[in-house]
Amino acid sequence: MIAARSRRARTNARGEASRGRILDAADSVLRERGYSGLSIAAVCERADVAPTSVYWHFGSKAGLMEAVLLRSGGHADQIRRRAVRAPTPEARLAALLEGLRGLVLSRPLGSLTGVAVVSEGRHATPELLEALRSARVRERAEIAEAFAAEFDGDGPRPETLAIAATALTNYAALCARTGGDEQEVDEVLAALEDLLRHAGTPTRSPAD
Repeated sequence: MIAARSRRARTNARGEASRGRILDAADSVLRERGYSGLSIAAVCERADVAPTSVYWHFGSKAGLMEAVLLRSGGHADQIRRRAVRAPTPEARLAALLEGLRGLVLSRPLGSLTGVAVVSEGRHATPELLEALRSARVRERAEIAEAFAAEFDGDGPRPETLAIAATALTNYAALCARTGGDEQEVDEVLAALEDLLRHAGTPTRSPAD
């Protein structure tokens, strides 16, 4: 019994490691080539896995892309969690913007919902578009929830702030991806900072 559990644990660990390598490889290929250049062969070569491993974990190319988007959302959630632990509203806002800046500059394929597929044309399949839509809806709801906990005033609704914040962050990512420099990214994020500073009265204690 103990030996069987140990074998299952080793098998699960190897599976998770393989899944992580595939996601890392897919993310790298996306940044270099866009969605149209995201082939199973290219991912397998970079991750050093067999094609059956990709299909086992993700089912299809669209499923792989959706998993990459979900993990990108996880990076954003980590930023939010670090920000809410800051002791003051000013510190929380500074931590949020610093985290977003790092995300935009280090992951120029997009911010949260995959700017990588902008202008992909015929390569943007219905499956991919549905994955992007699902990620976008989830992202907006999570951001709105965070803003509802953070602000208590007569400013814009949390849903409005979530739409504006997502749009500006995606625009900053688009600037980074299309040859813009860090100054251009900083100008976009400064506009987001200005919006948030005038959104309402921050609450005294952060909510996670």
